[in-house]
Parts: sequence; structure tokens; C-alpha cells
Amino acid sequence: MRRDRISRLADRRRLYTNETYDQARSQLNPGQPPIPAPPGEQRNFEAELFYRLLYSHHFTQYPFGIRRVRPGTDSITLEVESEQRAEEILNRILPAQEPDGEVHGIPAVRVRRRTQNGIEVHQCGRRTSAWLTGLPAYVWKRVEAACLDTLADIAWRPLWKGPAEWTDEEALSEQHWNTGEWMRHFQDGAWSGSGLLRRLAVLHTVVPADAVTGYKGLPIRGYDGMGPVRWCLDLCHRTGIRYRKEELVDALTDAEFGLPVAIARHLDRIYPQHTMENWVRLDDQARTGLIELRFCTFNYPELRVGTAGAKDRAIAEGIQARVDIALASD
Repeated sequence: MRRDRISRLADRRRLYTNETYDQARSQLNPGQPPIPAPPGEQRNFEAELFYRLLYSHHFTQYPFGIRRVRPGTDSITLEVESEQRAEEILNRILPAQEPDGEVHGIPAVRVRRRTQNGIEVHQCGRRTSAWLTGLPAYVWKRVEAACLDTLADIAWRPLWKGPAEWTDEEALSEQHWNTGEWMRHFQDGAWSGSGLLRRLAVLHTVVPADAVTGYKGLPIRGYDGMGPVRWCLDLCHRTGIRYRKEELVDALTDAEFGLPVAIARHLDRIYPQHTMENWVRLDDQARTGLIELRFCTFNYPELRVGTAGAKDRAIAEGIQARVDIALASD
């Protein structure tokens, strides 16, 4: 690739990942897409991670508490914004067992490596990898210890501290919950969850939203059978802030950097557009993945200066700075 093309690709990739220019440039490889799609097991793992990341009980400066992502060919790096969010994430993904035998978290996930830059998690026996970074090594150690304390308080067993292979309890849980038609359905649409995770930064570099929340939605009318895997994302703005719906749709449908999706106009026959004035639905031609973008206006009085706690005030100030940068590009 010519130098000017590499520079353009690196700058464009930064909108999707929030990497530094040098980080983005270092990940570009001749003959590969600027944001590569991972192989099957890694893709499924990333979709599961995205599903777990959607659940956040705290106000975060960046969408779902992830400052930047670094998607590689067979791994992904997530830079976590805070210790609080890191603890939430580990509690969501590391497997643990209730006294009655029920397993929570992602079965067979283990911490494979610990470095000065973060920790690597993977799923035993599968070609999977995700690096969690953004905090010093001693903080990750403290976060993991806090997760163990939480489990001890409720008498749950931390399975991730067990053998570097599937435990019987995890295998039974996998057999019970993660096989059959529902899992095949999820894996058919896993590209959409993985693809959103690999492009997570567009939710704050392209749109000036104050907060982004989301969940994996239930099937809706307009599709055969179980329909696509449906990701519902709410992008909340303060009063007076333009939504930038068109810009986000352009980024997500971009031929070079986006996903293989287009506006799901066939749903307008079932859900008239005027009933969802600030909703945009994107799906693929095979109808396996559906991205539902819902733009809304909402003020946060608890974050006003003088009423917020120091931590929330710092988050609000960080969000304000990020919104100001986005608006300056108008």
C-alpha cells in the first residue's frame, strides 16, 4: 500500500477503534481488510463478550466503559476506563458456580496471561483471546481479588481458579444452555456482535452521545423463524445536541470499514417509520444480525456541577470534553 493510503486508512480506522495513529497504522496489513473479521471460534467468543459488556450498572465515560479497542486477526484488546468497570466486567465473564450447581459467567474462561499491560482471557480448548488493558498490573490483581471476595460472601465457587480445562460443572452448563437451535442461531449472527465490538468507538467518535446503553433483544415481527440476533443500542443525548443518525449509519455501512448491513426498510411495512422517528434498524441480507439504534434525549441532573459526587463529576467532565470534540467537527 502506498504511504498516503496507509495514512488515510490509519486515520479512518481510529474513528472505529479510538486507537492512537501509530497503533492503528501498525495493525494494517496488505491484502487484509483494515478491520479484519476474526475466525469462527474467536468471532463467537467476541460476540459473547459483547453480550456481557452491554450490562453496566454505572455511568461510564465511554460506551460500556471501553476507552478503545484494538481488533487483531485472532485476538482483540479492550482498554477499560476504570477499576470499577474492570471489576464489573470480570464479574460478568469469569465463571463461578452457585451452591446449587448453576454456573454463571462464560464457561471455561480462564486468565491465561498477566503482564504489566493487563490480562489475557481465553476459553479453554478453543482458539480465543481477549486482552483487558488500561489499568496497571497491580490494579488488575486487586480487581480479581475483589471478585473472589464477592464470591466468598455469597458462597459461590470461582471456577476460573480451577484447572486449565473445562470442569464437569462447566461442561454440563454448556450442554444445557449453549447447544441446540438457540446457540446455532446466536452463532449464525455472532459476526454482528463481534463486528460491533471491533468498531465500538464509533458510538462516541461519530456521535456526541452522553451515554450508550444496550442489551440483546428478543425476536421481533418481520422475520421468519427466530429471525436475526438483535442488538438494541440506546444513544442518549442532552437537550440541544444533534443526533447524527446519518453519520453513524454511514460509518456502520461503510464499504471498507463497516459491517455488511443496510437499513432494514422491509420493517417499515410492519413498523411505520413515524412510530420510530429516532430509531434506525440495520440488518444483513441473510437476516442473521439486526442492529437497532435508538436515539433519545435525556438530561442527567445528578451529574450537574454542585450535585454530583467527585467520581460522577469527573466522568461528566470527561464526557463533556468528548462531546465538545465531536461537535467541533461539525
